Amino acid sequence: MTVINAPELAPALVAQVAPAGSLVVQMTLDGGVAERMVARGERLPLATLAASGQRIVAAAGIGNPQRFFAMLRGAGLDFTELPLPDHHDFLDQPFAALDTDVILITEKDAVKCAQIEHLKDDPRLWVVPVSARIDSALAQQIVEKCRGRSTA
Repeated sequence: MTVINAPELAPALVAQVAPAGSLVVQMTLDGGVAERMVARGERLPLATLAASGQRIVAAAGIGNPQRFFAMLRGAGLDFTELPLPDHHDFLDQPFAALDTDVILITEKDAVKCAQIEHLKDDPRLWVVPVSARIDSALAQQIVEKCRGRSTA
């Protein structure tokens, strides 16, 4: 079995990474809401945010920011990308010069931003919680392995 962690299962990608004849399953990011960082109880569906007409920047200091951006685009959002290095420390104030209404960030980045004085109360910062969505074939194999039965 080959698990591909990508927004789309392009045939060229499958051919490149999966042995011929192997089961190929996909994992994607799934997120449907944004939570204001200064008040995590304030939530907006991404679809509502997409229709709001607000200027949006999406920032991600993770290993593959494009996965986060692809998930947001899949939710209908139009935004400017701000990819940051993995493990970015945010002390360089990457948002200071941004003329935008909303800045969408990952939960990983929110943990760091919440510790920085000039960011922790920035009302433009909204956190997008995500979860991994796995193919049902992979989920079934995981269940079978947990039950002690091999499906391979």
